[in-house]
Amino acid sequence: MVRTAFTVLLMVSLLGIAACGDDNGDEGGTTAAPDVETTATTAAESDEAQPAKVNVERFLIQVGEEPGFEPVEEPRTDHGVQSLAGGFSAGDVERLRRAGFISMTFQPLSGDDGAGVTTVLLFKTAEGARDWLEYETSDEGIDSMVPGAKPKRFTIPGVPGARGWTGLDRHDNPIGHAFWVQGRCEMLLGNEGKGDFVKPLSIGAKAIYERTKGVCPA
Repeated sequence: MVRTAFTVLLMVSLLGIAACGDDNGDEGGTTAAPDVETTATTAAESDEAQPAKVNVERFLIQVGEEPGFEPVEEPRTDHGVQSLAGGFSAGDVERLRRAGFISMTFQPLSGDDGAGVTTVLLFKTAEGARDWLEYETSDEGIDSMVPGAKPKRFTIPGVPGARGWTGLDRHDNPIGHAFWVQGRCEMLLGNEGKGDFVKPLSIGAKAIYERTKGVCPA
């Protein structure tokens, strides 16, 4: 069953594509109450002037671009760091704030033998997007978001700076991810299920990069 992108994010903080619900068997997952540090951060952010909203839906994967996976449902966009407080640790929320996070647009994927998500994180600057990518794909970042993932890394020819990893989610389901930056956007493709993830993720990432000419946003 394909989970909504919001459940995916709550369960595994962008990195794991959950094949089941939370640890108590509740399919929808539970939003954790933010701690004092998170509350202070989000309260401070609410007083800041927020950037104008930007539509980045065309930078998501399109039908036929990733073998074995197709977009389903409608894309959704969450604006502001406070929208991520339920799915990220307080430290990671603060990292996103410092990186200049603006919004996250995502859409679930349906697979032949699994599921997935296509995601675009928009930042105020290209440097902010690169900083978050470096952290999110580091050993520290992966362990923070998906403890015990045991990642095996791979590169993606034809997409500058792209990298990916395969491993296990919090429920020991096989998962794979591809990450790269285009302009002010960090792009993410994530798959869960059976089979080899490296080839379809690499093909999908290259398809997005070539179709959008390596820019984001327009």
